[in-house]
Amino acid sequence: MQFKIFGSMVLAAAAMSLAASAAQASFVAQFEANGGPITSFTGSGGVINQSNVTVGTFDITIYDATSNSGSSNTPQISAISVGVKNTDTTVGPDILAINLWDTGFSPVGSSMTLAGSGSVTFNAATSGDSATYVSGADSADGQFSLTTPPPVQTPSYTVTYSSGGFPQTQTLVQQTAGFSPNGSNPFSMGNTLELSLAGGSNVTLSYTTTAPEPATLALLALGGLGLLMRRRKRVES
Repeated sequence: MQFKIFGSMVLAAAAMSLAASAAQASFVAQFEANGGPITSFTGSGGVINQSNVTVGTFDITIYDATSNSGSSNTPQISAISVGVKNTDTTVGPDILAINLWDTGFSPVGSSMTLAGSGSVTFNAATSGDSATYVSGADSADGQFSLTTPPPVQTPSYTVTYSSGGFPQTQTLVQQTAGFSPNGSNPFSMGNTLELSLAGGSNVTLSYTTTAPEPATLALLALGGLGLLMRRRKRVES
Protein backbone atom coordinates (compact mmCIF):
# COMPACT_ATOMS: atom_id res chain seq x y z
CA MET A 1 0.00 0.00 0.00
CA GLN A 2 2.80 2.44 0.90
CA PHE A 3 4.53 1.62 -2.38
CA LYS A 4 1.34 2.36 -4.32
CA ILE A 5 0.90 5.68 -2.52
CA PHE A 6 4.55 6.59 -3.13
CA GLY A 7 4.18 5.60 -6.79
CA SER A 8 1.08 7.77 -7.11
CA MET A 9 2.93 10.68 -5.55
CA VAL A 10 5.81 10.27 -8.02
CA LEU A 11 3.41 10.16 -10.96
CA ALA A 12 1.57 13.23 -9.66
CA ALA A 13 4.86 15.11 -9.26
CA ALA A 14 5.90 14.11 -12.78
CA ALA A 15 2.56 15.29 -14.15
CA MET A 16 2.94 18.62 -12.35
CA SER A 17 6.45 18.97 -13.76
CA LEU A 18 5.23 18.29 -17.29
CA ALA A 19 2.36 20.74 -16.83
CA ALA A 20 4.79 23.43 -15.64
CA SER A 21 7.05 22.77 -18.64
CA ALA A 22 4.09 23.03 -21.00
CA ALA A 23 3.02 26.31 -19.40
CA GLN A 24 6.49 27.77 -19.74
CA ALA A 25 6.73 26.61 -23.36
CA SER A 26 3.76 28.82 -24.29
CA PHE A 27 5.87 32.01 -24.29
CA VAL A 28 7.75 32.00 -27.57
CA ALA A 29 9.72 34.39 -29.80
CA GLN A 30 10.21 33.44 -33.45
CA PHE A 31 12.59 34.99 -35.97
CA GLU A 32 12.53 34.52 -39.74
CA ALA A 33 14.94 36.15 -42.22
CA ASN A 34 13.96 36.48 -45.88
CA GLY A 35 11.40 33.67 -45.62
CA GLY A 36 14.04 31.17 -44.43
CA PRO A 37 14.00 28.75 -41.49
CA ILE A 38 12.32 29.94 -38.29
CA THR A 39 14.50 30.33 -35.19
CA SER A 40 12.54 30.02 -31.93
CA PHE A 41 13.27 30.87 -28.30
CA THR A 42 11.11 29.76 -25.37
CA GLY A 43 10.57 31.90 -22.29
CA SER A 44 10.69 30.83 -18.67
CA GLY A 45 8.77 32.61 -15.93
CA GLY A 46 7.41 35.19 -18.35
CA VAL A 47 10.86 36.25 -19.60
CA ILE A 48 12.76 35.73 -22.85
CA ASN A 49 16.33 37.03 -22.79
CA GLN A 50 18.69 36.39 -25.70
CA SER A 51 21.80 38.16 -26.97
CA ASN A 52 24.21 37.90 -29.88
CA VAL A 53 21.85 35.84 -32.02
CA THR A 54 22.32 35.53 -35.80
CA VAL A 55 19.30 34.90 -38.04
CA GLY A 56 20.12 34.98 -41.73
CA THR A 57 21.95 38.25 -42.41
CA PHE A 58 20.69 39.83 -39.17
CA ASP A 59 22.54 40.17 -35.88
CA ILE A 60 20.22 40.54 -32.87
CA THR A 61 22.45 42.04 -30.19
CA ILE A 62 19.81 41.86 -27.46
CA TYR A 63 16.25 40.60 -27.21
CA ASP A 64 14.44 41.17 -23.92
CA ALA A 65 10.75 40.26 -23.75
CA THR A 66 8.30 39.92 -20.87
CA SER A 67 4.78 38.59 -20.41
CA ASN A 68 2.42 38.75 -17.43
CA SER A 69 0.35 35.81 -18.66
CA GLY A 70 -1.85 34.39 -15.92
CA SER A 71 -1.76 37.47 -13.71
CA SER A 72 -4.80 39.60 -12.82
CA ASN A 73 -3.13 42.80 -14.02
CA THR A 74 -3.75 44.40 -17.39
CA PRO A 75 -2.66 41.65 -19.80
CA GLN A 76 0.60 42.74 -21.43
CA ILE A 77 3.39 41.34 -23.57
CA SER A 78 6.35 43.47 -24.63
CA ALA A 79 9.86 43.60 -26.05
CA ILE A 80 12.23 46.33 -24.87
CA SER A 81 15.43 47.76 -26.39
CA VAL A 82 15.78 45.10 -29.08
CA GLY A 83 18.90 45.72 -31.16
CA VAL A 84 18.95 44.51 -34.80
CA LYS A 85 21.58 45.03 -37.50
CA ASN A 86 21.61 43.83 -41.10
CA THR A 87 25.15 42.66 -41.89
CA ASP A 88 24.41 41.99 -45.58
CA THR A 89 26.86 43.75 -47.95
CA THR A 90 24.79 43.28 -51.11
CA VAL A 91 22.41 45.79 -52.65
CA GLY A 92 18.77 45.74 -51.64
CA PRO A 93 16.83 45.29 -48.38
CA ASP A 94 16.48 42.11 -46.33
CA ILE A 95 13.38 41.17 -44.35
CA LEU A 96 13.34 40.05 -40.70
CA ALA A 97 10.04 38.98 -39.13
CA ILE A 98 9.76 38.70 -35.33
CA ASN A 99 6.75 36.96 -33.79
CA LEU A 100 6.21 37.14 -30.00
CA TRP A 101 3.25 35.45 -28.32
CA ASP A 102 2.04 33.80 -25.12
CA THR A 103 -1.01 31.87 -23.91
CA GLY A 104 -2.96 31.77 -20.65
CA PHE A 105 -3.89 35.44 -20.19
CA SER A 106 -6.72 36.07 -17.72
CA PRO A 107 -9.73 37.99 -19.08
CA VAL A 108 -10.37 41.27 -17.25
CA GLY A 109 -13.78 41.85 -18.81
CA SER A 110 -16.30 40.34 -21.21
CA SER A 111 -15.36 42.90 -23.85
CA MET A 112 -11.71 43.77 -24.35
CA THR A 113 -9.61 45.89 -26.69
CA LEU A 114 -6.36 44.65 -28.14
CA ALA A 115 -3.88 47.51 -28.46
CA GLY A 116 -0.37 47.64 -29.87
CA SER A 117 2.16 50.48 -29.92
CA GLY A 118 5.89 51.16 -29.67
CA SER A 119 8.85 52.93 -31.22
CA VAL A 120 11.67 52.35 -33.70
CA THR A 121 15.01 54.14 -33.47
CA PHE A 122 17.03 54.19 -36.70
CA ASN A 123 20.67 54.26 -35.56
CA ALA A 124 21.92 53.87 -39.14
CA ALA A 125 19.62 53.56 -42.12
CA THR A 126 19.03 53.88 -45.83
CA SER A 127 16.05 55.68 -47.32
CA GLY A 128 13.16 53.22 -47.50
CA ASP A 129 14.12 51.18 -44.44
CA SER A 130 10.91 50.37 -42.55
CA ALA A 131 9.25 48.57 -39.65
CA THR A 132 5.67 47.25 -39.69
CA TYR A 133 3.89 46.28 -36.47
CA VAL A 134 0.66 44.37 -35.80
CA SER A 135 -0.85 42.83 -32.62
CA GLY A 136 -3.00 39.72 -32.43
CA ALA A 137 -5.17 37.71 -30.03
CA ASP A 138 -7.21 34.50 -29.83
CA SER A 139 -10.11 34.25 -27.37
CA ALA A 140 -9.79 30.43 -27.49
CA ASP A 141 -6.17 30.62 -26.20
CA GLY A 142 -4.76 29.11 -29.37
CA GLN A 143 -1.08 29.11 -30.32
CA PHE A 144 -0.27 31.26 -33.36
CA SER A 145 2.98 31.76 -35.20
CA LEU A 146 4.64 33.38 -38.20
CA THR A 147 2.87 30.85 -40.41
CA THR A 148 -0.45 30.70 -38.49
CA PRO A 149 -1.89 34.18 -37.83
CA PRO A 150 -4.26 34.82 -34.89
CA PRO A 151 -8.01 35.21 -35.57
CA VAL A 152 -8.07 38.81 -34.22
CA GLN A 153 -5.55 41.38 -35.43
CA THR A 154 -5.12 45.14 -35.14
CA PRO A 155 -4.49 47.17 -38.29
CA SER A 156 -0.79 47.21 -39.12
CA TYR A 157 1.28 50.37 -38.68
CA THR A 158 4.46 51.16 -40.61
CA VAL A 159 7.25 53.66 -39.97
CA THR A 160 9.72 54.46 -42.75
CA TYR A 161 13.09 56.19 -42.73
CA SER A 162 13.55 58.77 -45.49
CA SER A 163 16.25 61.22 -44.43
CA GLY A 164 17.77 63.06 -41.48
CA GLY A 165 20.43 62.51 -38.86
CA PHE A 166 20.88 59.65 -36.44
CA PRO A 167 19.59 58.42 -34.15
CA GLN A 168 16.05 59.05 -35.41
CA THR A 169 13.13 57.71 -33.37
CA GLN A 170 9.69 57.17 -34.88
CA THR A 171 6.53 56.15 -33.02
CA LEU A 172 4.49 53.07 -33.82
CA VAL A 173 1.13 54.77 -33.26
CA GLN A 174 -1.31 52.73 -31.18
CA GLN A 175 -3.63 50.51 -33.23
CA THR A 176 -6.62 48.72 -31.67
CA ALA A 177 -9.08 45.88 -32.28
CA GLY A 178 -11.99 44.66 -30.15
CA PHE A 179 -12.58 41.05 -29.11
CA SER A 180 -14.59 39.07 -26.56
CA PRO A 181 -12.91 36.43 -24.37
CA ASN A 182 -14.43 32.95 -24.28
CA GLY A 183 -16.18 33.29 -20.91
CA SER A 184 -13.69 33.07 -18.05
CA ASN A 185 -11.32 30.91 -20.10
CA PRO A 186 -7.82 32.30 -20.79
CA PHE A 187 -6.85 33.85 -24.10
CA SER A 188 -3.60 34.21 -26.02
CA MET A 189 -2.06 37.31 -27.57
CA GLY A 190 1.13 38.62 -29.08
CA ASN A 191 2.59 40.68 -31.89
CA THR A 192 4.56 40.53 -35.12
CA LEU A 193 7.11 43.10 -36.21
CA GLU A 194 8.61 43.01 -39.71
CA LEU A 195 11.78 44.91 -40.55
CA SER A 196 12.94 45.82 -44.04
CA LEU A 197 16.56 46.98 -43.75
CA ALA A 198 19.35 47.62 -46.22
CA GLY A 199 22.82 46.24 -45.53
CA GLY A 200 24.56 48.09 -42.70
CA SER A 201 21.32 49.48 -41.27
CA ASN A 202 20.58 48.96 -37.59
CA VAL A 203 17.65 49.78 -35.35
CA THR A 204 16.54 49.65 -31.73
CA LEU A 205 12.97 48.47 -31.12
CA SER A 206 10.55 48.71 -28.19
CA TYR A 207 6.96 47.55 -28.56
CA THR A 208 4.04 46.45 -26.38
CA THR A 209 0.71 44.68 -26.84
CA THR A 210 -1.94 45.10 -24.15
CA ALA A 211 -5.57 44.04 -23.75
CA PRO A 212 -7.28 46.32 -21.23
CA GLU A 213 -11.03 46.74 -20.86
CA PRO A 214 -12.43 49.44 -23.19
CA ALA A 215 -13.02 51.80 -20.25
CA THR A 216 -9.38 51.47 -19.16
CA LEU A 217 -8.20 52.07 -22.71
CA ALA A 218 -10.33 55.22 -22.90
CA LEU A 219 -8.79 56.52 -19.66
CA LEU A 220 -5.30 55.87 -21.03
CA ALA A 221 -6.21 57.78 -24.18
CA LEU A 222 -7.60 60.71 -22.16
CA GLY A 223 -4.44 60.79 -20.06
CA GLY A 224 -2.33 60.96 -23.21
CA LEU A 225 -4.53 63.74 -24.59
CA GLY A 226 -4.13 65.71 -21.35
CA LEU A 227 -0.35 65.49 -21.56
CA LEU A 228 -0.46 66.62 -25.19
CA MET A 229 -2.66 69.63 -24.31
CA ARG A 230 -0.29 70.66 -21.51
CA ARG A 231 2.68 70.47 -23.86
CA ARG A 232 0.88 72.66 -26.40
CA LYS A 233 0.06 75.24 -23.75
CA ARG A 234 3.73 75.40 -22.74
CA VAL A 235 4.76 75.95 -26.36
CA GLU A 236 2.12 78.67 -26.89
CA SER A 237 3.14 80.50 -23.71
